Amino acid sequence: MKIWNICRFEIQRVFKEPQSYLIMFGMPLIFTLLFGTLFGTEEKDKPSVLFVDEDGSILSKSLFEQLHEKNSLFSIKEGNNREALMEVEDKSVVGVIHVQKGFQANMVAGDNPNVEFEHIPEFTTYQTISGYLSNKLSKLNIETAAALAWSEQSGEEWQGLYGKLKTESSTEGTKLKKVITGGGQVADQGSFSGSAAGFSIMFLMITMMSVTGTILEARSNGVWYRLLSTPASRFEIASGYLLSFFVIGWIQFGVLMLATTFFFDVNWGNPIYLVILVSSMLLAIVGLGLMIAGLVKTVEQQSSIGNLIVISSCMIAGVYWPIEIEPVFMQKMAEFLPQRWAMIGLTEIAGNGTLPFESIAILLIFAFLFLLVGMGRMRFE
Repeated sequence: MKIWNICRFEIQRVFKEPQSYLIMFGMPLIFTLLFGTLFGTEEKDKPSVLFVDEDGSILSKSLFEQLHEKNSLFSIKEGNNREALMEVEDKSVVGVIHVQKGFQANMVAGDNPNVEFEHIPEFTTYQTISGYLSNKLSKLNIETAAALAWSEQSGEEWQGLYGKLKTESSTEGTKLKKVITGGGQVADQGSFSGSAAGFSIMFLMITMMSVTGTILEARSNGVWYRLLSTPASRFEIASGYLLSFFVIGWIQFGVLMLATTFFFDVNWGNPIYLVILVSSMLLAIVGLGLMIAGLVKTVEQQSSIGNLIVISSCMIAGVYWPIEIEPVFMQKMAEFLPQRWAMIGLTEIAGNGTLPFESIAILLIFAFLFLLVGMGRMRFE
């Protein structure tokens, strides 16, 4: 009863503030609308790129397929050099991707592939396409290396093994593909679905940075010590605060799921799986907030440092944009962030309808480590 009373008091305190509704519910929906529209433009509104394949090989054709598949950034079509000159001159395309002869031979030999992206001067956001192309080439290089290694062990031609690797109907190929490409890269959600998941997580984290800072505020203004003078034990007080953070987080995320389903037709997937994943994610986020609160001295420091960490890490984790457009080193960094695993888990639930055991386990590890450090630093005394 004492735990619930403390929890209820903190919940009421948060929702008494009018700005809480804007930060918790208004801003995530606005950002979802803006970024969902940005990365979800219709095909005719996307910048168009021409793909000129002079190699005509298995790998060059595979590169085109990967650039074309589930591409929310630009449209791409095949053509020849003559068409490239005409369409660039007419500015009907923003650029041309040239795959020169010897592309496959260089890829197999481990040399630099002969691929160039030439763009018109007016196209100032060419870095997005260049980065996307670079990431697809890196993925193709990994798949080729896997097929070659598989060929050495089995004695089969690597071309046939690469075909198995690319075919989802091949059980062995699918397993190997999952291993070498990281496993977590499952079917993409739609633009609004990805934005809704990402910005719900980001603003949930911002809220948690604020509410976990109330412990610092309570200790600085004497509320904490007055609570200690009551019959409530330290365990009950700490549990009351932790429960309030968890409930506030669930209220926020639950409302956002309902709102985005209604307004943007977002499919979140199996509700039971969502409860397990979101609860794991909330524990990790609350733990992060408490860890930061334990490392700083004032509420202002908690808010500024916490929000800086949240925003920068969300950028790296692929909350703002598809992670495929980021440099490879940033994609590797994202694997050490809880937001990335939450995004992967939500995508698996919505896209594949499966329970993301790996994401849940990793989020719980984050939660354990963050809470261990946070509770140890706060000491609750």
